[in-house]
Amino acid sequence: MKNLILSLGLVSSLGSWAQVFHVSDTSALLVKTTTQSPAHWYIEVFSDCPVDTTLRWKATHFDNIPAEWEILMDDQTVFHPNVQVGDSADFALLANQSFATKLIIGAMLNGTPGHGICYFDVYDPYNPAIVQTISYEFIVTPSTNGLTDLKDDSFLEWKEGVLKVRDGREADFEVLDLSGKWLIKNERINQLKVSDLPKNQQLIIKVTLENKQAIIKIYN
Repeated sequence: MKNLILSLGLVSSLGSWAQVFHVSDTSALLVKTTTQSPAHWYIEVFSDCPVDTTLRWKATHFDNIPAEWEILMDDQTVFHPNVQVGDSADFALLANQSFATKLIIGAMLNGTPGHGICYFDVYDPYNPAIVQTISYEFIVTPSTNGLTDLKDDSFLEWKEGVLKVRDGREADFEVLDLSGKWLIKNERINQLKVSDLPKNQQLIIKVTLENKQAIIKIYN
């Protein structure tokens, strides 16, 4: 009976905090090659209440994740292999610690390039109405140099060192290095000159036109 009263008291005390946690970022970007497997990165979760508590993550949906990939999750309480949509698990969130809890995503790539996003909900199981959606975006290219397209690029064309959107249309262009760092971001333009890009390195060019997207790797 004492244990029941103590548990109810803990739930009641947690309820006095509208939000028991927050995250450092709601999204993470992983830019890798097929040889960098497992590809992994993390999002940090911080406690906003003065007592240790339990949170839950749930895989809500995966967009364009290749069937050959195996998604992994390490919540620093348990390591979870072969995570599928709908899977969930509880993990410990410690209070008053000097470092954050990490939700570490991973993917066994099995030699397969691709571009996809994994979405997870993170919430307090005692108060599931307060939920934070986080996402992990993977851009995985073959390990070879040169031009590579990973998704529909029918709206693009290369012409004399210029990457252009066909039919004079405009799209959003993003250029990243292989660490995932954004180097250039131009919205609503028709073309991108390779000569304007950083030299002597591999680059990822991400082009978005309405509901279409192309991912291209070049060595400039």
